[in-house]
Amino acid sequence: MAAVLLSSCGTGPVAADAAPLDAEGWRATDTVRLTFDVEHPDHRHDLQLGLRHNDQYPFSNLYLFVQLTYPNGKTLTDTLACPLAGPDGRWYGKGSQWIDHRIGYKKGVGFPLAGRYTLNVVHAMRQDPLVGISDLRFAMFDRTAE
Repeated sequence: MAAVLLSSCGTGPVAADAAPLDAEGWRATDTVRLTFDVEHPDHRHDLQLGLRHNDQYPFSNLYLFVQLTYPNGKTLTDTLACPLAGPDGRWYGKGSQWIDHRIGYKKGVGFPLAGRYTLNVVHAMRQDPLVGISDLRFAMFDRTAE
C-alpha cells in the first residue's frame, strides 16, 4: 500500500502508511513494510504503530522486531513490547468486533536526513502463524508544529 502523506493540520499525522495482513495469519517470515518521508529533519516527531485484531487473537500482548532503514541505507533495529490488555483481560484498544490499538513507538525522535524511511516489521511471538490481526499501520506526528 502506498504511503499516504497528510498535511500538518492540528494534531493529525504528517505521514502515514498501512499494510493488510494475510487473513490466514501473520507468519513470522512475512515482513510488513511501511514507508514514510521526512521533509523536515530539524523537527522532532512522535512515531506510532497501530493494529487491529479480533477475538481470534489469543494473547494480551504482542512482540515486534522493527527495523528502521534510513535514506542512506543505515538501519536501527528495536524490539517492541506491545501490551494489548490489562491484568483483568480488558483490551486497551477501542472497538468491539475489531479492536483498534495505537502503540507508541518513539517519542520526540529527530531524523538526521530528509528522504524516504522504511520500517520492516515482523512479529516475535511463539505462535506461527499469528491469527486474528487484520492490519498494521504507521503514523508520524510533528511535535515541532505544536
